[in-house]
Amino acid sequence: MIEKKVLIIKFGGLGDVILSLDSIFSIFKHHEARDIVLLTEQPYDDILKACSWFDEIIVIKRTYFYYLDLFQINNKLSKYKFSHVYDLQTSKRTSYYLKYFSEMCSITNGIGKFAKISHDNPKRNFMHTIQRQKEQLEKCNISYRRKESFKWLEDNNVKVPKEKFALIIPGGSGKRKYKRMPLSVFKKVIDFLIYKKIKPIIIGSDDDEKICSLLSKQNNQVVNYCSKTSIGNLLYLSKYAHLSIGNDTGPMHLIARGNKKTIVLFTKYSNPSLCAPTGKKVVILKFDNDNESFLIKIKKIIED
Repeated sequence: MIEKKVLIIKFGGLGDVILSLDSIFSIFKHHEARDIVLLTEQPYDDILKACSWFDEIIVIKRTYFYYLDLFQINNKLSKYKFSHVYDLQTSKRTSYYLKYFSEMCSITNGIGKFAKISHDNPKRNFMHTIQRQKEQLEKCNISYRRKESFKWLEDNNVKVPKEKFALIIPGGSGKRKYKRMPLSVFKKVIDFLIYKKIKPIIIGSDDDEKICSLLSKQNNQVVNYCSKTSIGNLLYLSKYAHLSIGNDTGPMHLIARGNKKTIVLFTKYSNPSLCAPTGKKVVILKFDNDNESFLIKIKKIIED
């Protein structure tokens, strides 16, 4: 007889994955005696393989046509029998996946007609990701647990300044540039940090190299770590930073879990009540298109 396993489905952007880690941990604790399989995509297999929550991580490459995804799922998962399937993505695509598992007599949790235990709250789309997933899991009698430490994800292979420093995240996804603050805001924030004797360290990915380069040239005290840090490096640095400040972008969710002062800047194009980073010392600021008044607010928070 094949022992049944538990499947968790989670794709999405980095921030969305970080917000879902507590839900994933809650499922792990609830089913601790069972092997748990994660269905995801790159690069989250590499990010999550260091934790001890999964017996296996299965990666697929999502396609334009949902039914082609199911071919991949069948090829990679048909050898398993799942007692429970938790869809933490809850998109139209992954809700369609549940049809495959429902036909295998799995207890499916998610939304839509193929979820045997459905999160049917009509207000779910107006809830923060954390609260929405918490309520979804409560439908399965799973107690929501917050994992206070992501020690397994830290990578200390990065230089930590001896002096007081701040992490600056001025960029974000190249596909969502409308979520970025004006560069002039970050220039003045950097000037203020230097005035306060706080070393600015700029963090970014390949999409951010141009703006990181521009900011690093304004003063020789600025350190440019653009494209030089891993996710694990970033989490490690965040635990030693005096503060961090950046746009509404994936790395800020990770930095927020370092539990140091984290200032997250939102434009009108994203709603913090739905997707704000969570942590013990997170401050959310909405940009009002008035650079001067916005900078006054930022400076006050830095000084507090």
